[in-house]
Amino acid sequence: MDKRKEIVLGLVIISVFIFLITVLVFVYAISSQGMEVPELLRPFMVYHAHFMVVMGFFGVLSGLIVYSLLNATIEKQKQAVKTNMGIIMKFLSPEDRDVVLLLLEKGGMTTQSEIARLPGMSRLKAHRVVKKLEERGIIHVEKYGKINMIRVVDELKEAG
Repeated sequence: MDKRKEIVLGLVIISVFIFLITVLVFVYAISSQGMEVPELLRPFMVYHAHFMVVMGFFGVLSGLIVYSLLNATIEKQKQAVKTNMGIIMKFLSPEDRDVVLLLLEKGGMTTQSEIARLPGMSRLKAHRVVKKLEERGIIHVEKYGKINMIRVVDELKEAG
């Protein structure tokens, strides 16, 4: 389904649900004040228990439909991020790739000293790799005293 059609469908479902809840509240507000309920709204008053059950089911159904529409969109975005991550990884040197993979394994955050402990990596090499990845916009470096915390950018964190 087209993205715009999905958005319109979700908005229509939510709007109908809100409209029906408004009618229900309106009918109860009128009847609680002792005013006479208009002829058009009397079925809502007479069958209020049935209407409330139907509204409960409609609320759950509309929630499930909107969730499934949004979930499909999120899954498409995650797939696009994974594809982009694969493309990015092809352009990185082996050392850069090792650092990014370590970050993704660690949930997107690690220290520079932990990067220096990778096989074949020295403290100087780790510093240079981190500096190069930061310049490319792949990671962020946050300094906490003498400790450098390395974080992968949020867009790539979801690919892990």
